[in-house]
Amino acid sequence: MYKTLFLSLLSTLFIACSSNSALKHFNKEEIATRAMQHTKKADLIYKDEIKVLFWATYLNNINLKEFDLENETFLVSVYFTNNQVQDININNYEFSLVEKNPLVSELEPEFIETSPVSIKEISKDDEKYKEILSNNGWGKYYLIEFKEQKNNYNLKLKLQNKETSAVQLNFEKS
Repeated sequence: MYKTLFLSLLSTLFIACSSNSALKHFNKEEIATRAMQHTKKADLIYKDEIKVLFWATYLNNINLKEFDLENETFLVSVYFTNNQVQDININNYEFSLVEKNPLVSELEPEFIETSPVSIKEISKDDEKYKEILSNNGWGKYYLIEFKEQKNNYNLKLKLQNKETSAVQLNFEKS
């Protein structure tokens, strides 16, 4: 009986004095929580090999005053798995927003691609995006803006190598 009591007290002591590190992820800031809800990830695969790890957060849906945006704005992280240089231009990649063409006919394509209005590289230490950028410390970050999509509620952000393959992430506008 003493052994059982001693073991119970000893295990209670270890549990009580241990770190609650498993719960630390639930105490994130509001911005990080909302951003996580609107973040998607995809891998660009070419010839059965992952070439690019692609994350994007749709900032317009976060609904915080820090991100009161007029254009369709995405915070994007790109990591090229087999390249030393992590730049989209040097690696021959481009972003576009794919939307359904309202004028579909035999002569018109079903989908049209819109080029970004702006692409701005974001530093990993940028205070405004710090809570969101903590997901991927090894990629390169970009703030990408597209012209506002008034009648398009299903946004498809596409990353494409100009020569080989593409991947897209689907976001729903709220």
